[in-house]
Amino acid sequence: MEDETQERRKHCGELLKNIQDSLQRDANNHLKNDDITFAQMKLLLILYEHTGGEATMKELEKHLQVAQSTTAGIAARLEKKKLIEGYADPHDKRIKHVRITSAGKDICFRTRESVDNTERRLLEALTPEEREEFHRLLVKISCFIQ
Repeated sequence: MEDETQERRKHCGELLKNIQDSLQRDANNHLKNDDITFAQMKLLLILYEHTGGEATMKELEKHLQVAQSTTAGIAARLEKKKLIEGYADPHDKRIKHVRITSAGKDICFRTRESVDNTERRLLEALTPEEREEFHRLLVKISCFIQ
């Protein structure tokens, strides 16, 4: 009870940060087996789930919401591990594309189950109605601050 009272006194941003840190720590522990980081997994999942398996570096930068140099570093490490492959645009050599490899798809498939389990664990303290409301509020805040 005392822990819950102390948690109520924290600002929303601090609570969200604590949740994010915990989720990221769990994810990194799971991803250790595949020798990839949370950021690398995010890039793989973007390719796997949102872009049909390939995208330009610029598109990935927008999805990840990080600098070009950060996206390039993440992609370079994944390419070295043979989880993605890069290629130049046939019409404009300045544009670099990347596509997920079958090894990258395998990691995404295995990780999806872990992500789903983590989300279930995160939300198990809430009723179905509270989960729906929580999600609605997160979407609303996310849209507002972007």
